[in-house]
Amino acid sequence: MASPRARRAPRVPSPVVVAIPIPVAVVVVVVVVLLALRAAPVAAYDFALSVRTVGQGYQERRYGASGASELLSRRRLTQYLSLSVFNIEPESWRGRDGDRNSVSFELGIRFDSDFGHFLLDRPTGIDEIRELSQNQIDILYAYLLARDVGGRLDLQLGRQVHYDLVDFYSFDGADARLRIGDYVTAQAFGGTEVRGDMPLSAPIYEIDGTSSGSLDPATHPEQSDAIRPLVGGALALDRALPVEARVAYRRVFSATEAAAPGYPAYGINHESLSLTGSAHFRDKLFVTAGARYNLLLGHWDDQQVALRLRWRGRHQLSFEYAYLAPTFDGDSIWNIFGAGAYADLRAGYDLELSGVWRAHLRGFERAFVDAPFERTSYGCLLRSSLSSFESPCTRAYGGNAGLDGRGQRGRARLDLFAEGGTGGWKLGGDLSGRVAVRPRVMDLEGRLTIYSWRAEGMPSPRDVVVVGTGVGALYQMSRAMRVHFLGENNTGTYYRAQVRGLAILEVDVTL
Repeated sequence: MASPRARRAPRVPSPVVVAIPIPVAVVVVVVVVLLALRAAPVAAYDFALSVRTVGQGYQERRYGASGASELLSRRRLTQYLSLSVFNIEPESWRGRDGDRNSVSFELGIRFDSDFGHFLLDRPTGIDEIRELSQNQIDILYAYLLARDVGGRLDLQLGRQVHYDLVDFYSFDGADARLRIGDYVTAQAFGGTEVRGDMPLSAPIYEIDGTSSGSLDPATHPEQSDAIRPLVGGALALDRALPVEARVAYRRVFSATEAAAPGYPAYGINHESLSLTGSAHFRDKLFVTAGARYNLLLGHWDDQQVALRLRWRGRHQLSFEYAYLAPTFDGDSIWNIFGAGAYADLRAGYDLELSGVWRAHLRGFERAFVDAPFERTSYGCLLRSSLSSFESPCTRAYGGNAGLDGRGQRGRARLDLFAEGGTGGWKLGGDLSGRVAVRPRVMDLEGRLTIYSWRAEGMPSPRDVVVVGTGVGALYQMSRAMRVHFLGENNTGTYYRAQVRGLAILEVDVTL
């Protein structure tokens, strides 16, 4: 059921916004096929095809219904296919310099299957878990792109993914970007949110906090089946300036399913205003920053600032600050009972010892607060509160130091780390390396990890030690075909052995 904050009528946009239940990506595929048939007399298109196959075999320990420990086997096979079709437009469209009105099509598909007992023995019937599927095909992206139309407009139609410093989402629809003058770009986009319940859709992009597999009528599980229109816009300052900035607005809403008397017709699932920017000075100072204000919940839920300074060629200093308050779908109860916020402050120093070796040193301090609406983690972390009240918080801290070497035929890296404070302590090290046995034909790699920790509130044995080893190989059969192999094993206090295997086949084809 929608939360009162999410399902309030005054902030609902007019139902004039169209929500098409058929994924726009499917329409794009049909359009591209029709264009290909119609344009047979024109010069041939250019294609780039990439195929990747990943096989995994491992086991996971769990407690069975009787309370006894048992192992679940996983035998996963995942295949990725990426297709690019470009130079679709007639040559006469490209302008005098050949840089106008370019048209291309991009497609990414993933097929995932699991032949292990983890899914073969999954619950069925009334106990079925809808999120567990043995076979699934996802269209990750599929869009038709028209770039530099008239020298000013970029248009993208279909299933597309957006990500920046503080935002990550996917939708089926249209995205238009218009360059205004020399430095300003205006953007408008709209469509429907990509969700796992839609055909050929991956669930990784949808807003967290709700589950379509709920069987409790009090949670209104039918609400998960509602189509969610998404609209937004942005203004950006870019075009090769030393300073870039973007301000964006996004809203996701849906109709109220099985509405009871007094319920609004529509409610808001997500509404935010985000700001991102970057700047650089003389190739020595680099700054990136981003912040997102959650209009639905009325507080900042993501703030990030990073600064990197190159000093005298061989030295590099970095500083990072991040504040994160987890937020969820407007229909989710986790907005009330979710975990609190945390603020994180980091500093780093890199030194170039020679043309091959570099040394690095890192440190961090992190503060946790119980209520994300009380932005007092600033004060807890920096020892000076920015609000008029204090809230108890806890801290964690730690750091690492190491060496990184890169040569013509390989590389090696050593890291030593230690952490303490809230949650317990952790201490360990990691050594990894890679060498080209036959350059451009065969590479071998290996890893050794040793670490120990003590977690607060854990039963005996409280002190845990784990040793992990891994070996891998890359065999390049040709320029367009590569095979990756990886095997690893973890052993320690809780496990005698955790053996895993991974195989990847990559094929790149250009026509």
